[in-house]
Amino acid sequence: MANFDNTGAKILAVGQASNLLGTLQSVYQQAKQLQILLLKYNANTDPVFTAAVNAVYTSAERTELGAMLTTVNALLTDWETNHKLPLNLP
Repeated sequence: MANFDNTGAKILAVGQASNLLGTLQSVYQQAKQLQILLLKYNANTDPVFTAAVNAVYTSAERTELGAMLTTVNALLTDWETNHKLPLNLP
Protein backbone atom coordinates (compact mmCIF):
# COMPACT_ATOMS: atom_id res chain seq x y z
CA MET A 1 0.00 0.00 0.00
CA ALA A 2 1.06 3.55 -0.64
CA ASN A 3 2.28 5.71 2.22
CA PHE A 4 0.38 8.99 2.39
CA ASP A 5 2.01 10.26 5.58
CA ASN A 6 3.46 13.38 3.93
CA THR A 7 0.59 14.09 1.55
CA GLY A 8 -1.32 16.30 3.96
CA ALA A 9 1.80 18.32 4.75
CA LYS A 10 2.53 18.74 1.04
CA ILE A 11 -1.01 19.89 0.30
CA LEU A 12 -0.85 22.39 3.17
CA ALA A 13 2.55 23.66 2.01
CA VAL A 14 1.29 24.16 -1.55
CA GLY A 15 -1.69 26.12 -0.25
CA GLN A 16 0.51 28.30 1.92
CA ALA A 17 3.00 28.87 -0.90
CA SER A 18 0.26 29.85 -3.33
CA ASN A 19 -1.08 32.37 -0.80
CA LEU A 20 2.32 33.96 -0.10
CA LEU A 21 2.19 36.52 -2.90
CA GLY A 22 -1.44 37.38 -2.22
CA THR A 23 -0.63 37.99 1.43
CA LEU A 24 2.23 40.33 0.52
CA GLN A 25 -0.06 42.20 -1.87
CA SER A 26 -2.64 42.53 0.92
CA VAL A 27 0.02 43.89 3.28
CA TYR A 28 0.94 46.46 0.62
CA GLN A 29 -2.69 47.54 0.17
CA GLN A 30 -3.20 47.89 3.92
CA ALA A 31 0.02 49.87 4.24
CA LYS A 32 -1.22 52.22 1.48
CA GLN A 33 -4.45 52.74 3.44
CA LEU A 34 -2.43 53.61 6.55
CA GLN A 35 -0.36 56.05 4.50
CA ILE A 36 -3.53 57.74 3.23
CA LEU A 37 -4.84 58.11 6.78
CA LEU A 38 -1.53 59.56 7.96
CA LEU A 39 -1.49 62.06 5.12
CA LYS A 40 -5.11 62.97 5.85
CA TYR A 41 -4.31 63.56 9.52
CA ASN A 42 -1.11 65.50 8.85
CA ALA A 43 -2.72 67.66 6.17
CA ASN A 44 -5.58 68.51 8.55
CA THR A 45 -7.94 68.67 5.57
CA ASP A 46 -10.70 66.80 7.38
CA PRO A 47 -11.32 68.51 10.73
CA VAL A 48 -13.79 65.83 11.83
CA PHE A 49 -11.25 63.05 11.24
CA THR A 50 -8.49 65.03 12.94
CA ALA A 51 -10.72 65.75 15.93
CA ALA A 52 -11.69 62.07 16.15
CA VAL A 53 -8.06 60.94 16.12
CA ASN A 54 -7.18 63.54 18.73
CA ALA A 55 -10.13 62.46 20.91
CA VAL A 56 -9.45 58.74 20.66
CA TYR A 57 -5.66 58.78 21.08
CA THR A 58 -3.55 60.61 23.64
CA SER A 59 -0.62 62.69 22.52
CA ALA A 60 1.78 59.92 23.52
CA GLU A 61 -0.27 57.35 21.61
CA ARG A 62 -0.36 59.58 18.52
CA THR A 63 3.41 59.94 18.76
CA GLU A 64 3.86 56.18 18.88
CA LEU A 65 1.40 55.66 16.00
CA GLY A 66 3.32 58.27 14.03
CA ALA A 67 6.57 56.40 14.63
CA MET A 68 4.95 53.16 13.48
CA LEU A 69 3.60 54.85 10.37
CA THR A 70 7.07 56.17 9.61
CA THR A 71 8.18 52.55 9.45
CA VAL A 72 5.21 51.73 7.21
CA ASN A 73 6.23 54.56 4.88
CA ALA A 74 9.77 53.20 4.71
CA LEU A 75 8.41 49.77 3.81
CA LEU A 76 6.21 51.28 1.09
CA THR A 77 9.12 53.24 -0.34
CA ASP A 78 11.26 50.13 -0.46
CA TRP A 79 8.58 47.94 -2.01
CA GLU A 80 7.52 50.58 -4.54
CA THR A 81 11.16 51.07 -5.58
CA ASN A 82 12.51 47.55 -5.46
CA HIS A 83 9.57 45.15 -5.72
CA LYS A 84 7.16 46.51 -8.31
CA LEU A 85 6.55 43.29 -10.25
CA PRO A 86 5.27 41.15 -7.34
CA LEU A 87 2.94 44.00 -6.36
CA ASN A 88 1.70 44.56 -9.93
CA LEU A 89 2.89 48.17 -9.87
CA PRO A 90 3.73 50.10 -13.03
